[in-house]
Amino acid sequence: MIAPMMQRLMIQAEPELVQRAKRRARERGVSVAQVVREALERELGVEDEPLAPPLDCIGMFSSGTGDLSRRASEDEYEPEPFR
Repeated sequence: MIAPMMQRLMIQAEPELVQRAKRRARERGVSVAQVVREALERELGVEDEPLAPPLDCIGMFSSGTGDLSRRASEDEYEPEPFR
């Protein structure tokens, strides 16, 4: 299998972050470059994958009732038996 063409990238990072990357690479038995590539993949993903839109509607509505789990356990709603 032919390896994909790689492009060199130079970054600057805090010394503590560099040490953590080196430690992780040592623990896994891979290069620091491999750790950084995998971190970039996790953060950026594949360009063809659409990002899921943020769920802006969570918590915007109220049912007007308090503790629904308590109400469900009180058997307020009895569904019709399946026929």
